[in-house]
Amino acid sequence: MKRLAPALIALALLAVPWAASSQEGPAHAPDYRAQKLIAPLDFPPKPDAPFTAIARTTWVQILPDGSTVTYQNERVVARDMDGRIFQERRTFIPVPGDGKQQSLVRMVDYTDPLEHTFYRCNPYGKVCNLFPYYEPVTEPLRPAGLQPDGMSYLTRENLGTDTFEGIDVQRSRETFTFYKQSVGNTSTILRTVDYWYSPALGINVKVVRHDPRDGDQTLWLSDISESVADPQYFKVHAGYRIVDHRAVAAQPGESER
Repeated sequence: MKRLAPALIALALLAVPWAASSQEGPAHAPDYRAQKLIAPLDFPPKPDAPFTAIARTTWVQILPDGSTVTYQNERVVARDMDGRIFQERRTFIPVPGDGKQQSLVRMVDYTDPLEHTFYRCNPYGKVCNLFPYYEPVTEPLRPAGLQPDGMSYLTRENLGTDTFEGIDVQRSRETFTFYKQSVGNTSTILRTVDYWYSPALGINVKVVRHDPRDGDQTLWLSDISESVADPQYFKVHAGYRIVDHRAVAAQPGESER
């Protein structure tokens, strides 16, 4: 039988990394750390209420030993006179950073309530997934007091009017009390959420959440301009491949245009 040259054997081992590492300890399948998500500020379509801004987030996670881990990100958001919405989706970076990690654009979203379309675009693969868009139904605020589950309680406070970034806002606070064993907890949990709501824009321009399960989350808009946004914000970049998912329900598979 013909013998393989040493160089070929080395290349074969590189191509199958487990062959070399299997001797170092017990084998196991890959394991990944569970990712936690944070609910961003919501920007519904609202005609005749244009704006551009930088949406900022600071997230302080409180560890069991009392120490903290802090992350932040910032992204561009905009809405035009017809209610079209543009949003960047960026990665979080640690605070304080080493200057080497930069927040990266993960996705870019384009929402058009007139055309009933929602594009989610990947700037690295230059692919946009196109979905139908239906404006969400605005649900009324849940009533304060004991909740239907009988194990949680909601208190709502009116904190009066104020201004934020030069915009008139209504301030309020919600306190959720989760009694023992309501969510698997061994003691009572208090969750508070403070809101700075702009009636003119129809959005929260700032939200501060405190929950021992999630840490402290501060989300706010800066550099707010109520001028008409640049139309280029609301156009999918040329050269992107569009994968149209709107016909998936009627015909299995993906259609492209």
